Amino acid sequence: MIKRGGIGLLSAAALWALTPAVAAAIPQLQRGEPVYFQAEAMGYDTTNHIVHAKGHVEVYQGEYILLADRIRYLQDENKVYAEGHVSLLEPGGTVYFADNLELKDNMKEGVVREFRIRLADNSLFAAREARKINEDTTELHRAVYSPCKICRDEEGKPKAPLWQIKANKVLIDERAQKVTYRNARMEVYGVPVIYSPYLSHPTPGADRKSGFLLPEYSQSSTLGTTVKAPYYINIAPDKDATVTPWVTAEEGVVLEGQYRQLTDKGNFQFDGSVTNPRERDDLGLQTDGHELRGHIFARGNAALPHHWGWGFDLNRATDDTYLRRYRFGNQDTLTSRLYAEHVKRRDHVLVQGVTFQGLEIDDDPDRTPLIVPSLDASTETGPMWHGSRARISTRSLVLSRQLGADSRRISTTAGWKVPHVTPGGHVLEADAAIRADYYSLSDVERSDGDRFSGTETRLIPQLTLAWRYPMIRQLKTGSVTIEPRAELIASSNGNNPDVIPNEDSLVPEFSDVTLFSRERFPGADRVENGTRLVYALHGQWDMKPGQHIRGLIGQNYHLDGDQVYPITSDPEDEISDVVGAVGVAIDPLDLSYRVNVDPHEGDFRRNEIRAAYGDARFSGHLDYVRIEDDPFLLDAEEAIASGALKLDEQWTLIASGNRDLERGKAVTALGGLTWQNECVTILSSVRRDYIRDRDIEPDTSFSVRVALRNLN
Repeated sequence: MIKRGGIGLLSAAALWALTPAVAAAIPQLQRGEPVYFQAEAMGYDTTNHIVHAKGHVEVYQGEYILLADRIRYLQDENKVYAEGHVSLLEPGGTVYFADNLELKDNMKEGVVREFRIRLADNSLFAAREARKINEDTTELHRAVYSPCKICRDEEGKPKAPLWQIKANKVLIDERAQKVTYRNARMEVYGVPVIYSPYLSHPTPGADRKSGFLLPEYSQSSTLGTTVKAPYYINIAPDKDATVTPWVTAEEGVVLEGQYRQLTDKGNFQFDGSVTNPRERDDLGLQTDGHELRGHIFARGNAALPHHWGWGFDLNRATDDTYLRRYRFGNQDTLTSRLYAEHVKRRDHVLVQGVTFQGLEIDDDPDRTPLIVPSLDASTETGPMWHGSRARISTRSLVLSRQLGADSRRISTTAGWKVPHVTPGGHVLEADAAIRADYYSLSDVERSDGDRFSGTETRLIPQLTLAWRYPMIRQLKTGSVTIEPRAELIASSNGNNPDVIPNEDSLVPEFSDVTLFSRERFPGADRVENGTRLVYALHGQWDMKPGQHIRGLIGQNYHLDGDQVYPITSDPEDEISDVVGAVGVAIDPLDLSYRVNVDPHEGDFRRNEIRAAYGDARFSGHLDYVRIEDDPFLLDAEEAIASGALKLDEQWTLIASGNRDLERGKAVTALGGLTWQNECVTILSSVRRDYIRDRDIEPDTSFSVRVALRNLN
């Protein structure tokens, strides 16, 4: 029985609800929803049980739409015939096209002639004939595939796409999410360039599959011609691997690999490489024999019960120059550690073992420290009397060397902080703390040249009185905040005896960031003595979200005691450099400037500029730093810049560089071009490295990577 539909349409058309049998036979329309269609004319042959529809036939079920000039459904044979401009739109955006189709057995088998599929990503399959083998598999004959746009010439005829794959037979397996080609030919602008008897790739939008990734070709004076062909291995939903063989003209074969795994409690990743090139001496000259070279970078973590977790970082190389020679990194020190950590509200515990590998020419492995174990633990109470909080923390480590000083340390600090806000808006805070350190030392070289082995203790009280007065005014364009701030920090003197080696506070930095830090040394071996007054003025104008202008200027005045923290180039000077910072964030610009100024001569002892800009056409980044007369860093000046300029819709120019301005030498320079359209991405670059270190010579390299959409 056929029923008339109930949706308002053009008066010349008829809308019908198909019988369940017809609905089951229409392509893809087997979802248990009502099926409707519209046609200029429709009839039913009661003798032969045939449904006819012609004239702009439109069939709807849910989000599926089927269009054709004519449709016939043979109910007894369970066959559907659609002819003339046949197209089917799926909810995901995929569109099927055909001149005519013949389907049977509820669309599980059938033949489609002049078959085309335009997928949701606009890639296209076309075939002279398509056979539906079963509900998941379609076989195409004399087929072509391309994700590229099809342009037309002046006469309106379609031109060959940038690239396409032609094959005698193509198998599309939707269940396996795989497309297989037999006797495949890749063409570029219609010209055959590659032939393969067998080729396969995932269907567009498929789940991850094993296969080749983006290959890379490069040419360098160090490695010669190099070809990389990474292969991705989908092991399981929770793990995968990538194997990348390199073939180099000068250094032979390099095998690079990566393994990743997710677990219910964490994740792990292992990266590494290995090669067996000709051996080289310290001058970079080849000698007889070969040497095994490589590296491993690994990290992982996992959660444990009761707010605990554990993890590891493993970073090792076979020798000092391997990472830089093969461009796996520019590190000068590799740090590895195994740790367990507890985090719960205001409680924190970190237990770890740490080892180092120095990669500089003067690093001595026998003098490199091993830290096993190291403990950092802290806890803080909730608000108590007048909002005050009590805290206690402990730091300890065991540091040993094959040659040189050994140090075993435990340091405990207990403190109590009391905040107070006056009715007038003044924010006050009193903080009292006491720290006790115990050292067990071996073979420590003292300032007079003697060696010391024994124990040392120190007790360090500290009292801090802090004040700040934030003043806020609302404006039509946001708000302005002006905040003067001061801290008086008092401590005992003589807390840095020369028998305590400085293992963790070698390069302290005085800047706007560390101005108000209670412990401005990065580690525990050195502490600030005596009493100091710190004062600053901070201001900020908040405009709309993400846009603001901020600034700070401050100084440190040392009232008494020995000054070991480098607040100035002169350790006898009581007044520190004036430190300042200015930041501007107004889209698309983000700019910051930091400065240290000598309070007596007005010389700029530190200048640091960071700038970032990004809009639809250009993005760039600049870092510049100049340091003069620093007691630890001495003199330094360096600039690092990078940028990308979009020339048009397809071409992008990239450039970057790093220059040591103090020595007047470039470190690295890179320039490149990227060309991209809807189906191809080509990445090319030229890089120059100016570093010379043992077997590493200044090197110029050129690389090209080509990505074909949906293939790699």
